[in-house]
Amino acid sequence: MQTRRSDLHLFQIYYSAATRQSVEAPYTPLDNSSNERPDWREYWPIRRYFHERPPLDDDFYGFLSPAFRTKTRLDPATVLDFVAAHGDDADVMLFSPFFDQIAFFLNCWEQGALAHANGRRLFEDSLALVVPEFNLYETVGCSRNTVYCNYFIARGSFWLEWLARCERLFASAERADTALGRALAAPLDYKSQTAPAKVFAVERVASALLATQTRWRVRAYDPMRLPCSSSPISVLGPALAALDALKLAYLTEGRDQYLDAFFHLRAQFAQHPRPATAPSA
Repeated sequence: MQTRRSDLHLFQIYYSAATRQSVEAPYTPLDNSSNERPDWREYWPIRRYFHERPPLDDDFYGFLSPAFRTKTRLDPATVLDFVAAHGDDADVMLFSPFFDQIAFFLNCWEQGALAHANGRRLFEDSLALVVPEFNLYETVGCSRNTVYCNYFIARGSFWLEWLARCERLFASAERADTALGRALAAPLDYKSQTAPAKVFAVERVASALLATQTRWRVRAYDPMRLPCSSSPISVLGPALAALDALKLAYLTEGRDQYLDAFFHLRAQFAQHPRPATAPSA
């Protein structure tokens, strides 16, 4: 296994004796067994950690949930090898699953607005509070600037920026004295369950920063090697790569033709999201 960098602080959060046993070496266990605020999910132990130990600007930090291995199929050696290979020329490193969701939607905020019933106003207002320069209907997200599940490792300077923006959502939800604050505290449908809306907004803050702040150097683990979601669009296979490539081309060249082609191609797939024969594995 790759020797750990001395400037790397890589944690795996646990909530119980069972999840403590599932923490993989050499990740450092991060105790959230008291679980004082389960309504904030992983944000609560991350917030508590940084309030107790302010991050060093150039050190790397990562906070993985107990489900990291299940959602990414990545073992610690693979993660550490990627950090060793790219840490010297990166500020943020992404390990995001769900390439189908990254590629098919204009950005992860649009994905959230469409995936959650009555979520559009929530995500619009959250962006206006947290990263107003990000436009839900115009800003392009792709495999190089999108992260799900907060599966990223970043320098302390990025985490400080992330925390400051997330704290705006935290304060709004805790006060619950505005329409947005009440909406953040309210539940959103999530699969067969519900979870507080604020969890889904916080999860998307890192992507909003990466899409609007070009100063961050980003390296993404190949998302096409990680699991897709259970959505029907996950079987589109190479077509997803074409959608992501068009967005990357637009971000690189700035030509509207690439974005027009993305929307045209996506519209075709939206009408027939599942091919007659699923591609072989």
